Amino acid sequence: MTRPASFERIEKELRFLKVYAALSSLALVVLLVSAFALAAPERVQVLDVERLNVLNEDGSPALVLAGRGRLPGPTFDGREYPQQLSGGRVTASGMIFFNERGDEVGGLTYHGQLVEGGGHLASGGIMFDQFRQDQTVGLPYQDNGESRSAGLSVWDRSPDVSIGDLLELVDARLSASGAVLDSIEAEIAEFRGVASAHRIFLGSRDRDAHLLIRDTAGRPRIRLSVDSEDVARLEFLDAAGNVTAAFPQ
Repeated sequence: MTRPASFERIEKELRFLKVYAALSSLALVVLLVSAFALAAPERVQVLDVERLNVLNEDGSPALVLAGRGRLPGPTFDGREYPQQLSGGRVTASGMIFFNERGDEVGGLTYHGQLVEGGGHLASGGIMFDQFRQDQTVGLPYQDNGESRSAGLSVWDRSPDVSIGDLLELVDARLSASGAVLDSIEAEIAEFRGVASAHRIFLGSRDRDAHLLIRDTAGRPRIRLSVDSEDVARLEFLDAAGNVTAAFPQ
């Protein structure tokens, strides 16, 4: 018995639909697998870089991690000044933090090397800066092979003075000479006298344990120590540095 042409056409259409459904399902699976593969973060076991800049959405720096000599210079209001303005940063490694204004707000640095004659120079520390000022609390370490200190330091910084003014002066000093240099040095000394005072040090210096408390002008007023011979002493000083009371006498 001959089948009507309409049945054969229907069977062909059904076979086409089955193939189409199978191919569509396969394509969907491929797309899903590809999407998950693209969304999955790539894992890097080892990454070799000399400097890594972590940026905010607007492209400004949030954190910089760098090897020796690659740290940025002091940065204020988005302007980066020469490395030389920040002492050991030329040879140090570490990380520098920034706030939303583009101001440097602290960091972690470290450095150590041998020098001629068998000695060494080493330093390290973590610092946190006052807003639009220099460091206000930190853990510095300094060692030149003959003298060594490490501890907690606290500074008072004037909220009415901007570190940007000091950076401008120190930057100008790099190319100044003669009377101009003398004038800049005097301005820098005056600025530092007004803008800051080292108030507290708690740590050790050359095997002597110290608590040193200073007044608002940075003058020592209380000293508590245990020296390298294990002798303890508490001293109170006047503004001229004279001991007014001590225990033991």
